[in-house]
Amino acid sequence: MSVLVTGGTGALGFHLLANLRGTNHELFSFSDEQPQPWQKNEGVEYLNGNLLNFKDVYEMLQKVQPSQIYHLASQSSVGLSYKKPYETLNINLLGTQTILEAARQVCPKAKILLLSSSEIYGRTDQKLTYLHKETDLPNPLTPYATSKACMELLGNQFRNAHGLHIVFARPFHFTGPHHSRRFVIPSITHQLVKIKYYGAEPVIYSGSLDVSRDVVDVRDVARGMIQILNTAPSGEVYNICCGKSYTFRELVEMLVDIAGMSVDFRFDPAYERSNDIPLLIGDPTKITGIGWKPMITIEDCLTDLFNEMVVRRRTELMNGMGKDLRL
Repeated sequence: MSVLVTGGTGALGFHLLANLRGTNHELFSFSDEQPQPWQKNEGVEYLNGNLLNFKDVYEMLQKVQPSQIYHLASQSSVGLSYKKPYETLNINLLGTQTILEAARQVCPKAKILLLSSSEIYGRTDQKLTYLHKETDLPNPLTPYATSKACMELLGNQFRNAHGLHIVFARPFHFTGPHHSRRFVIPSITHQLVKIKYYGAEPVIYSGSLDVSRDVVDVRDVARGMIQILNTAPSGEVYNICCGKSYTFRELVEMLVDIAGMSVDFRFDPAYERSNDIPLLIGDPTKITGIGWKPMITIEDCLTDLFNEMVVRRRTELMNGMGKDLRL
């Protein structure tokens, strides 16, 4: 049997494939880019193509013949979705259309997990302590959230009309080793690494750090997705969360302690999102009911992110990638 992970070069795809190693499955990643050294897992065949090109996807599925598909490939930055709303909707919705239609023709018996997001819940009029449940109606606030809410509808269309086995994961905020620097916590971690090891000015630039999020380690999210696909009936939706929140300020203060230095903070409007959700917490009852719970503490998550970022930066420089990369 074989397992396909679209978007396998991202942090979540990396850890998902790492968890699947040793399971006697052939492992494949499909994305539009070659993996960097820190994005690769041994024993995985990395395939490249255009998710929006039906021929590329159809031929890839014919080669792989997957029994399981984890569809992670997407435009996953909320901030970028404001700047590129058409691209976000195109990739996240029409890219999913392509993979599902090709799967319907090539491997209709495959189990498929679609990666959604807690962002679809949007703002709530409930109390600040409200935990979002899977039964809450979508109330998207951003182009990214809208694209994911539409993706869930599309998945249910293929499930209802064609009998595909499709389940949905809604992770809340996650971070950890290998996370892209497009996101706030890895971006700040990268700034700390440059200050500590490369003589950068001891100043952290960020947007507002006062938003609160339910935060889970990326490796725990990967485990949760495997648990969902292996156990959940078709059509089920699961939050992946811990039921408590941290402000970004609390997380950054932990990172500064991990780095062991003093820094100043400066607000940079380039990082600010005027329409941000101030608080987003999930109810983990449903997913804990199928045997999952977070195993990695937030302190270990951030420590591992910092240490991996040190190695990542060193690898970039050794490979002549000395510019300030955002990936």
